[in-house]
Amino acid sequence: MSFWVMLNDSTLPDELLAGAGAAILGALLAEQVSYQAATRFRMRFEWVARALSLPGKVVADTVTIFGALWRKLARGEDPPSRFAELPVEFGDDTPEGVTRRVLLIGGRSVAPNAFALGIDKDTNLMVVHELVAKGD
Repeated sequence: MSFWVMLNDSTLPDELLAGAGAAILGALLAEQVSYQAATRFRMRFEWVARALSLPGKVVADTVTIFGALWRKLARGEDPPSRFAELPVEFGDDTPEGVTRRVLLIGGRSVAPNAFALGIDKDTNLMVVHELVAKGD
């Protein structure tokens, strides 16, 4: 509702009613999707604390990508890309375990240099593609 008021920049009664209707519709649709997915979202505080390093990683990877783009345009050098396997714990199939895996894959894919392809349950490895290969 507050997002509607910010976008619309009006507090007229008919505008507020339209915003309330949009908020109710959005909440109902979100609840329906959550119910049909049969997976509940469960978050831990430690995960949020680890996510605080993501903005710095995004900035660092953006600099890396633009550096590789500059080298490609200026000198024709292709960046050394690679697939990497990172050890992670797959965990269980509880809502908390599923949420942790989604956040692991999403958090690893936010920065522009890496994209997580998935986690192998048997080997506990996450497969990641790095556009510009790093030494670690």
